[in-house]
Amino acid sequence: MAVKLQKAALDAGIVTIDGERAAHFYGEVLGLPLAGEVRLPDIGLIRRYAAGDSTLRVFVPDTRPQRESSRDGMASQTGIRYLTLTISNLDETVAAVTAAGYKVPVAIRDLRPGVRVAQVEDADGNAIELMEYTSASLQLRRPVPGV
Repeated sequence: MAVKLQKAALDAGIVTIDGERAAHFYGEVLGLPLAGEVRLPDIGLIRRYAAGDSTLRVFVPDTRPQRESSRDGMASQTGIRYLTLTISNLDETVAAVTAAGYKVPVAIRDLRPGVRVAQVEDADGNAIELMEYTSASLQLRRPVPGV
């Protein structure tokens, strides 16, 4: 049995301990459009940011989480450790992240011919991979349904 997707995108959620810094990073520094907010009584606030057909949900719980994730890099533990945004302005975005005082643990580099990448972190240490295709011959590949 396979799931029957109603949306051709994967949405992701991030839990933060500082809603204002998260709003600054995702909404202002990265410039993702705010797609809405919902307050869940006695639970917390969810801010939704549009990322193409996907949605990034940033959850600000009313009660501080008991544990924080590792800040030792994306390969330091198992689990969902990073998100990837495929963008067309890598240099400008990394400069904006740096100017805003956020970490850039992996500076811009060539990943393979025609693909450049950098890794930045939000205020909670969540890793965001920024990928840019520089070769017109490279196509963004979508999986073939059923494969």
